[in-house]
This record gives sequence, structure tokens and C-alpha cells, in this order.
Amino acid sequence: MKRKTVWNVIIWKANGDENIRVFVQRPDFANIYPLIDTDMIEFARGYHEDQGGYFDMHCDEEAKLKNKPVNERATKAWYAWQKKTGHMSLPGDTINGDVAILKEVKEPNEEVQGVIKVA
Repeated sequence: MKRKTVWNVIIWKANGDENIRVFVQRPDFANIYPLIDTDMIEFARGYHEDQGGYFDMHCDEEAKLKNKPVNERATKAWYAWQKKTGHMSLPGDTINGDVAILKEVKEPNEEVQGVIKVA
């Protein structure tokens, strides 16, 4: 029997909220743009034990130019990644706006709601 796979897109909102959208196929940029209110994605790395360690964050490349608020949770995860890997950024640099994190889920719980079919 083939294992079911879905993709959770976890949105860390700049206001501290978290939303999850479920896709039956790996979402592409066109699916992610409206979720984080952007038309240009930049990747940042993060580290957070609740997210399984290291992960990629899809960020709004122009968030600072658009005066979007600092995303404290994403910034904290980004700094944790830097500390664990020896990378550095400019002092005081932040991640702004909402970010999306993609997680592949094998054999999801039967209670998953709101599955969206992606063309």
C-alpha cells in the first residue's frame, strides 16, 4: 500500500499567530505568495526543536522595504540557526513579515481538515 503524503504549510505570522494550510501536493511559489502576502520569496534557514531541527523559511524578500513588522519567532529561529552553524548576520538584523515553512507529512492523521488540491 502506497503511503499517503501531504504538505503542511506552517505560517508564522508577524503578530505571533500560527496558521497551517494542508496541500495534497508540494506547493509551489504561486501557492505560497498569497499566504505570506508577497510576490517575491527569499529563503532563510531556521532552527527550532518543535519544527524538527533545521528548516527553510519562505520569507517576503521586500518585507523591510514594505515596512512589515519584525517577526520575532522567525528571527529567533534564524539566530538559533546561525548560532548552531557558525553563520553570522549584521548585528540587529531581523526577519520581517509572515513566513511559510513547508513540512512533508507521511500518513497524516485521519483528522486532517481542509486539504486543498493543487493543480
